[in-house]
Order: sequence, then C-alpha cells, then structure tokens
Amino acid sequence: MLVKGLIWDDWNKKHLSNHKVAIKEVEEVCRGKYKVIKSYRKRIQMSGKTKDSRKLTIILSPEDRNLRIYGEGIYYLITAFEEVDL
Repeated sequence: MLVKGLIWDDWNKKHLSNHKVAIKEVEEVCRGKYKVIKSYRKRIQMSGKTKDSRKLTIILSPEDRNLRIYGEGIYYLITAFEEVDL
C-alpha cells in the first residue's frame, strides 16, 4: 500500500491533538516502513514508527462520508494514537 496523500480538516486535526500526536508524526509513519491491516468499512489500520521511534497506530479511510473514493493512494485520517506496550 502506498500513501500518496492525506486529507486534513479541522475535525481530524483536533482529534489528532487530543491523542497528543502531531500531523508531522502521522506523515512520517506514512512515508516510512509500516504494517497494514484491513479494517472494517474499507478502513486501513497502519502501524509504524516516527523518526523519533514513537510507535503509532493510524486509521485511514479511502472514502468520504458519501462513500466516494478519494483516489488511489489518497486517504482521510480517522485517528492516530501511540501504541502502548503491555
């Protein structure tokens, strides 16, 4: 899977800040090495590390609220959070 671009709006930027994750960190993971798991409703769960080795889980959607596909490699960020070792 190749992430060519992410769609940002006020909602997902605020949601990301609530999880104490920076936009820059999400973009680093999307440009680096990551593992992908397909999730429900065509969403994608991505796990990877930032340049500072912070482990993040990111949930992306390839379609908008009207179920229209954005385009190949373009995704809307649903959420992202730091992975916690148990």
